[in-house]
Amino acid sequence: MITGFSHIYHRTRDLDEAIAWYTKNLGFKFLRKFELRGAAAAYVELDGVLLELSTIRDPAEIPVGERRLGFRTRDIDAVFDQLKKNGVEIVEDPRDARTFWGKQGAIKDPSGYIITLREWDEPDSPTYPDWQPKHDDVKRLA
Repeated sequence: MITGFSHIYHRTRDLDEAIAWYTKNLGFKFLRKFELRGAAAAYVELDGVLLELSTIRDPAEIPVGERRLGFRTRDIDAVFDQLKKNGVEIVEDPRDARTFWGKQGAIKDPSGYIITLREWDEPDSPTYPDWQPKHDDVKRLA
């Protein structure tokens, strides 16, 4: 039986740059760096989930601009203020979300992936059964 996430693979253009960026800007904890079959990789962790960072051999294979990861926060405006101070590229400033109650914004990591950050308004959450859209252009289907 599946009991939860083990890890998520995330290819990067520069492993050390990615380790520094995810630990400094998003609060990941560095766990280990290793080499397997001649390729370097690392584990960083957030909230019990491992992000396995590895280096892509051909940077052209990284789908720049793809939304790869999404994280939650309790104070999205303060987080974005700090990210701006750190020089992180902002793709979308926090705004009213469409598919949940709260705010959403987006940043770009050093490899070009877009990362979504969300702040959920109570009582909404990913498992809130009574969610209904607040906007006319969104309809709940199930």
